Amino acid sequence: MTDLPFGFTVRVPESWYEFDVWRAGRTGDLARLVDARVAAAPGLAPHRSVLLKVLREVADMAARHGAVFGAAMTDHVEDVGTVLATLMVLHTRGRPDPEGNTVEAIASGVIAIPPRHDTPAWRDVRIVELDAGRAVRVTGVESGEIEAVTTQTLIPVPGGHGVLDLVLTSPHLSLTEPMLDLFDAISATLAWSGPEGE
Repeated sequence: MTDLPFGFTVRVPESWYEFDVWRAGRTGDLARLVDARVAAAPGLAPHRSVLLKVLREVADMAARHGAVFGAAMTDHVEDVGTVLATLMVLHTRGRPDPEGNTVEAIASGVIAIPPRHDTPAWRDVRIVELDAGRAVRVTGVESGEIEAVTTQTLIPVPGGHGVLDLVLTSPHLSLTEPMLDLFDAISATLAWSGPEGE
């Protein structure tokens, strides 16, 4: 991972918890986030320990993956229960040859997987136009230790500074379509900030 030469912003719904990945594991930031939410919505008080545990797990996962930003949703949905979704933003150097970091090159390196009746896994790969620029959008259901609805948005960083990857996931396969719609809306808010990103 390299340092970004300028900043970025991405907006998540107000109910999500946003956290600084580096500080989350070293300070009491997560506990303060949960306590502030409980103070605003006292009905969450019985769930404080669970919320904090989930956020710590998400923050730990984000730190292990080298994320530069993290956020999580732990909303209660009628007839479903607690719904979890996470956002990690990763920054990589990309390929040594700048030509390998174009959206066309990135898209050609990701294999699409058509839906099949014997597995829930599928993957769609396409190029999208965002306000922040052209990007590769990878959506689908990934199977592994945990099956998850996923959306990855890979976008070349302006000025040839690698690739930014917004990774949104949720384990709720029964909510695949609404989750993909939500992830699409969140990814679309990406904007660059700072000298080169203005």
